[in-house]
Formats: sequence, C-alpha cells, structure tokens
Amino acid sequence: MSEKLPIIILAGSDPQPGPTPADFTQNDMLSGFKAMCKLPSGVPLIRELIERFNASGRFKQPIIIGPRRVYERILNCEIVDVEGNLATTLKHTHKFITQRFHHLDPVAISACDILPTPEEIRLLLKTSYDPNKDSQFWWQLVNAKPELLNASSWKQSYQLRPDNDQALMNLYPGHLVVVRVGALRMRVVNSILQITYWYRNRELRTRHVQVAAESFYRLLAEDLRSLLSLRLPLFSVSIPIRGLLAYYKMVRKQLTLREFEHHVAKALVRRTFRNSAQGRPVRFTATNILAFAKDIDTKAELEEAEK
Repeated sequence: MSEKLPIIILAGSDPQPGPTPADFTQNDMLSGFKAMCKLPSGVPLIRELIERFNASGRFKQPIIIGPRRVYERILNCEIVDVEGNLATTLKHTHKFITQRFHHLDPVAISACDILPTPEEIRLLLKTSYDPNKDSQFWWQLVNAKPELLNASSWKQSYQLRPDNDQALMNLYPGHLVVVRVGALRMRVVNSILQITYWYRNRELRTRHVQVAAESFYRLLAEDLRSLLSLRLPLFSVSIPIRGLLAYYKMVRKQLTLREFEHHVAKALVRRTFRNSAQGRPVRFTATNILAFAKDIDTKAELEEAEK
C-alpha cells in the first residue's frame, strides 16, 4: 500500500472576489468562507471534506490553512492560523511546508470547496498520481463534456490534445495538486496562481491578454531579485511569452498535454530539477472523475453537492 501523503487544505476567504460569471448575479454566488457553508445534510463543507479525505486512506490527517477563529469550533484537526487574501494564504502555506516537511517531500494541496467521495479520491490517486509520483508537480485535468458537470457546466474549460494526431479533449482544471516545493520557483508559482484566480471567471478571449500583462508586472520583481543575485533577468519576458504562445496554439487546437507540461516546467521548475522524473518534472494527467473539477462557487452547486 502507498505511503499516506500529507495534505493541506486552503480554507481562506478572499475579501475581493473575482467578477461574477456571465449569466449569474452576485446573489447566485457563495461568498465569505465557502468552507463553512452547510451542505443539504447540515454538515459544514470543510468537515465533510476532511472526513472524506480521511476515509480514503490515502492521506495523513489534513491540515487547514485559514483563520482559527472560524474553524476551531467545528474541526478537530491542526489549523495554521492565517487570515487574508489568496496571496497571504499561499505565502504562509509555502512557509509552513518548508518548516514542517523536507523540501523535496511530496505534499498534497487541496481547495476547500470540492467534495469527491473516498472512492473517487482513491481511484484518482491510483490511476493518475501513483504512476507519476516521481514528479515535482502533479495535477489532474478533468476530461468531460459541459453537460456532465450539471450545475458546474458553466465553468471554463480548455481544449488540448493528448497527442498531435488524437482527438481534442475538453479539460477542466482539477483542484488537488501534489508538489515538492524545493524543486519549484514558489514565488513565481504563487504569483501565477493569484493572477489566474483573479481572472478565472472572465471571458477567455480577453483574459489571456490581461493575465499576460499582469504577469509581466509581477514578474519584474523576480527579475530584480535575479539582478541582485547576479543572474540573468528572464522571468518578466519569458513566462508571459510562453503563456501567450501556448494560448495561441490552443486556440488553433494544436496544443498537446505534453507541450503544456513542457511550458509549465520551463516557467516553474528550478533548473536543477528540469531533467528529473525522466525529463518530465511536471505531470498533467487527464481523468474522467468529475468531482475534482466541481469546486463549489454557486448556491446551485452547493445544493447539488451531496446528490
């Protein structure tokens, strides 16, 4: 049996949520600490998620990153007391991982607003993570038609190919990753995650330019650090360019999953680890397990979560 992975659940609340998706009103959306929202059974979402992770048998006791004042009255697990936006949460998550674990140990990180069953968790790890557990960064993408996601069918998907001559896949981002933080440029990872989160509900045709522009300004700070360390300043140019090249190839329906991995590895993996994991330090795997794409953003999704 595989060794249990440590798992961290990000359970903060952004005081400045992103724009409301098309065809929704602000009243349709969940706000505040989504992890505290009660499911139709009356159980808070975060408590049900922890029980399911524990029941899967694949993880150590989950650790919560979020405000202790919010969660301590309902949870009996370790809480790392952090209160602030996504940037603050990610910064403290990285700090906590480096203090608690070896910098090259794999650590799972999950969103707080998904609800896969224990069986789905076991199946995902057995079929998608275990064959790729030597990677520095593993992530699942959910291959599904929009109508299969029911109340979550409005979420943004991306069309990629498994190989150049194979049929397109309609992929939704999953919400569970496994990382080895010592192999990654974590400040860059955090910056890109923040930008992607902020623009996640905007129209794809305009979002790529906004993301690239915002990335350029944020990555200038990384380039200044490089100059001070007598290294070439490349982040603010290379990463937005790579992102735009990947986007335009995806629009032409030519981008493959392996090429996407390569672009991400070049941007996020430290040079020392580029040739690790048989030359694929970043692994993206396609799965048909819908629950990992169905993060709960709306009241309708919350109502549907336990069905």
